Amino acid sequence: MILVLISALLPIIVTLCLGYFSGARKDFGESHSKILNKLIMSYSLPMSLFGGILATGRKVIFENIPVAIWNFIGMVGGYLIVFSICKFILKNSTSLSALRSLTISGPAIPFVGPTLLGSLFPTETSLIVAIGSLIMNVVQVPLTVILLSTDSYELSASNKNRKINNLGLDIISAFKKPVVWAPIFALILSLFGITLSPIWQKNFSVLGGATGGMALFSIGIILYVKKPKLNLAVWMNTLSRTVFVPLVIFLVMMFFKVDRSVINMTTMTMGITVAAISTIFANQYKVAEQEMASTLFLSNIISIFSMGLIIVFLKI
Repeated sequence: MILVLISALLPIIVTLCLGYFSGARKDFGESHSKILNKLIMSYSLPMSLFGGILATGRKVIFENIPVAIWNFIGMVGGYLIVFSICKFILKNSTSLSALRSLTISGPAIPFVGPTLLGSLFPTETSLIVAIGSLIMNVVQVPLTVILLSTDSYELSASNKNRKINNLGLDIISAFKKPVVWAPIFALILSLFGITLSPIWQKNFSVLGGATGGMALFSIGIILYVKKPKLNLAVWMNTLSRTVFVPLVIFLVMMFFKVDRSVINMTTMTMGITVAAISTIFANQYKVAEQEMASTLFLSNIISIFSMGLIIVFLKI
């Protein structure tokens, strides 16, 4: 099983290291990373999301409701809880709260899921990956973009109307971004029974399929420029993603006496390492770049051990 974990996570680490090495050699710098991020956010990621969701089909969406519900609770419920803690208790900015929420509640299902879950749940893997990807792409990603776009609007009596107007304009602006409207539009089409045949899917996968590699390479460049810093925030993000979230969702499902197979699939999914999308957003919006890149790096190392412990604990 350790070989399965390594095979799922090693490509992520290798690509990060290649990006880091390219920065050290001065082949690429921060300006190149910005160009890559613009390509990812405006073109390759929207293409990937739109094509992937349409290829899923509504049958898959409704095929396994319990798994979908508990993944939704873990990912969206976790997002809202973390955001509330960061924003209202820790008094973080809206942007930082949104990024930390996405980091902690968003597992890297599209990257790690097929390899890792495929060895544990061979017949359900495509369903689990499709459901998790849908939740992230249709709910978490658009919500995060909106929060990052609006940033923090602390309304005071003197400028309340102006800020409300700005907030409305920023929300409209966020919905104009391809990374927001593409997955939502694709979901609507999918629910109406419109799907993509393999032939048409290639129109989206040629560029969309490069998203993961370009994102990780760009993050590697940022890691060199910003230098990894394993501070308290990075450790808390990492441990929350790899330990606390799967533990909490496991205990909640046990309390409600959920079917054991659903518990195993959901807990394992929630234990997957941090998704790279939060670091992409951090680079794009210039918020907590070093923290997000360092969290991605550390979580990929820690998750080799944490996911192994989950497998042993659940006796999968």
